[in-house]
Amino acid sequence: MSEHSENVADLSILIVSYNTRALLDACLKELQATVQTKYEVVVVDNASRDGSVEMLRTHWPRVGVLEMGANLGFARAVNRALSAASGEYLLLLNPDTSVLPGALDQLVSFLAEHPEAGVAAPQLLNRDFTDQGTARAFPTPWASIFGRKSLLTKLAPNNPWSRRYLVGQRINQSAPFVVDWVSGACLMIRRDVLEKVGPLDERFFMYWEDADWCRRIGNAGYAVYCVPGAKVVHYEGQSSHGRPARLVWTFHRSVYTYYTKHHLRQPWHPLRPLVAAGLAFRAAAIIATSAPLATRTRSR
Repeated sequence: MSEHSENVADLSILIVSYNTRALLDACLKELQATVQTKYEVVVVDNASRDGSVEMLRTHWPRVGVLEMGANLGFARAVNRALSAASGEYLLLLNPDTSVLPGALDQLVSFLAEHPEAGVAAPQLLNRDFTDQGTARAFPTPWASIFGRKSLLTKLAPNNPWSRRYLVGQRINQSAPFVVDWVSGACLMIRRDVLEKVGPLDERFFMYWEDADWCRRIGNAGYAVYCVPGAKVVHYEGQSSHGRPARLVWTFHRSVYTYYTKHHLRQPWHPLRPLVAAGLAFRAAAIIATSAPLATRTRSR
């Protein structure tokens, strides 16, 4: 299972795959070329139909492969990988990423040297090496207007409301900094943090489980860090597959799960129906007016 040693790995790299054969193969090659820490790779496959599992068994025999048998969602697949991992450091990694040299080694070193840190994440970059804006403040209703994918943020990226939410873009420094939450496309924690906080909440099929996890980790007394010296290119949206309308509904359903879990905890709270109606209206409007839909709803 370990790519560098038969001994127990220091780092477990956990990848969820769903019809991403070419991306997955390229990602594994990048890891082999760029990671010096003793590591293992565990791939959980959500019933891919593109030969991903066969490719892994043929070309990557030392990679651990777990087959879910059906597409049961991102959170459930990650939790299956977490239960099989042996490393002291645990990395969630999307297959649509390219890890730059030294990035994961730097994250491991940072967590080893900072026991107060519960999460360490790299600076995620777009394919043109611009910042992807994934180090953020916790979402509020205003994030739907001033979030990193919103029209207002695209038209006026330096407006104070968007900059307040997109923390990484306004800090503009190379030193590690504390942030509310980071993207699960590349997110590392220590095993002791997992044991204290628990795995991902499986009520999230996909989207926003990373924000929820970071919030729980912060509530447990740990800090969430972005380490911008570690850089990973994220070809955002390439690992999302499915009908665009279904992805939009899934995204908004996860927003509802997150918001009610952390802000409207009582099942009888009178605002719950209003929030549900508002999110349903927003989802319907996006489906009716936007294309391509899948890339516009990508949060991780």
